[in-house]
Amino acid sequence: MMVSLNLLSLVIGVMLSIAFFTLLERKVIGYTQFRKGPNKTLVIGIIQPIADAIKLISKETNLNSKSNFVEFMLTPALNIICSLAMWISIPVAATFGFMKMSMMFLVSCMSINTLIIMKMSWTSNSNYAFIGMMRGVAQMISYEINFIMIMMIIISLAETMTLANINEPTYLTSLAWVTFPLITLWMITILAETNRTPFDFAEGESELISGFNVEYGGPSFMTLFLAEYSSILLMSAATTCLFVISDGSKMTFYVTMISTCTMFIWARTTLPRFRYDKLMKTNWTQILPITTVMMFLTFPMKMYWTK
Repeated sequence: MMVSLNLLSLVIGVMLSIAFFTLLERKVIGYTQFRKGPNKTLVIGIIQPIADAIKLISKETNLNSKSNFVEFMLTPALNIICSLAMWISIPVAATFGFMKMSMMFLVSCMSINTLIIMKMSWTSNSNYAFIGMMRGVAQMISYEINFIMIMMIIISLAETMTLANINEPTYLTSLAWVTFPLITLWMITILAETNRTPFDFAEGESELISGFNVEYGGPSFMTLFLAEYSSILLMSAATTCLFVISDGSKMTFYVTMISTCTMFIWARTTLPRFRYDKLMKTNWTQILPITTVMMFLTFPMKMYWTK
């Protein structure tokens, strides 16, 4: 019973965080463009996310006559379930630090999310959705390799596969020459993994008309929207756990998490969309070789340091 209540409180907390994160994003983007953003609903637009949610729920879902109905409607639900399940690995409270191999669970759920995106495109039976899926899957798989290799470096330095056990990452000071470049590579990787600007090729509106989710509308689109922003918050929390502090009971955790979320907004407001071929070339010719060299140097340096 207690576990069920904790899971329910976690889901509600994540949903509320997504709602107000979208409001923060729209406000920041508005001020960067010399406008105020949402400011009509209640006081300074504070309940704008709730109004948007009601609007999306009330929208009609238009079905493609050539789509596979059952799987077409089921995949958005699987997407949000998978995105919310990943939060179990984040020690946001004392009751959620029990998973022993939380890093492995996180990577597994991310891989499943890639398959769900493929399923969405296939069941839509749309050319635009198919092109968006091909771009998104190639991008996510490419940068997932970097993601896993960076995780392996951190696992070897911290000597644990549990996010809750990292607590105070002392390896930041002991092997600073490894970890500081690692943070930069990590930030680029999570931007690509979450399909955010400047790497939002899976949903490039100017090219693909919203990409793999072009056929979805109403409640189905809302679930995809929630899953995307849940992934942003999750990556911010994972960044905090890996590089700053993994104790979810301390204010430092949430301040760092909000700062990382702000980095996503800052990237969207200032950076233009990258070119797709350059994105893939950057990964395979620059980021991946650097990550590989760092991984192979970390193991002997760790052994030398612990002597």
